[in-house]
Amino acid sequence: MSKKIRVYRIFLWAILIASSVLPVKYAMHYFGLEFIEQTSLHNSVVSSGIFVLGFVLSATIADYKESERIPAEFASNIEDMYNDAKQTHKAYPKFDLDNFRKSLIDVLGTFREGTRINRKGARREIADLQACFADMEQAGVPPNFVVKLKTQQTQLMKNLFRVNYIQKIQFIPSAFFLIKTIVIFIIGLLICTNIEPFYGGLFIVSAITFIMTYMLILIHHISTPFHAAGKTKDDVSLFLLKEAKAYLVSEGKVANQQP
Repeated sequence: MSKKIRVYRIFLWAILIASSVLPVKYAMHYFGLEFIEQTSLHNSVVSSGIFVLGFVLSATIADYKESERIPAEFASNIEDMYNDAKQTHKAYPKFDLDNFRKSLIDVLGTFREGTRINRKGARREIADLQACFADMEQAGVPPNFVVKLKTQQTQLMKNLFRVNYIQKIQFIPSAFFLIKTIVIFIIGLLICTNIEPFYGGLFIVSAITFIMTYMLILIHHISTPFHAAGKTKDDVSLFLLKEAKAYLVSEGKVANQQP
């Protein structure tokens, strides 16, 4: 799938669905099967449906916005842990800084892959940081330094669990079922309604179908903010994790060049 198609993926799906409604509506009118007369209640039904869709969309966006903050928090935690350990290493050279850096790189890599592939990414790697903390204690690092790093480790695990939860749990499943039912009902109602003038009504039906299906697809998509890489451009970006990993790798190269 090309980059341009990924950008307009939801738009194209909504256009396709709206276009498929047009021949059905035309056939209903041609064969005189529009058995519902247009009334003022139609406006209320359509407005109510869009209102419910907007409510669920706004609630789903809250989780999506939180998901956008998690990669930044995760990357900043990792870099802060490394910088603290780097300064600690200067005072306590027996501490194996290189092994700690490699462990953090593993955490970044598995977390980045795990958010898109499986929900258990980085859980084991984050827990394995305990071995590095034990190495610190053996090197004579004061307990308060180790406690700070353990607190940051706990925050990494919280971020991981939050991502797992958002990825798996759908916001109010009954609400999602409701909005799907509402969209199908309203589109079916408009198809069976005799709207005059016909061609103007045909355009209105297709426009309402496009808007409602676009919102429905968008809600379904952003309820799972981390999809397989390259599936769509609306996924939460993980470029900060990539940059944090590159920073740690470059730090390793600098350390190896030093005498």
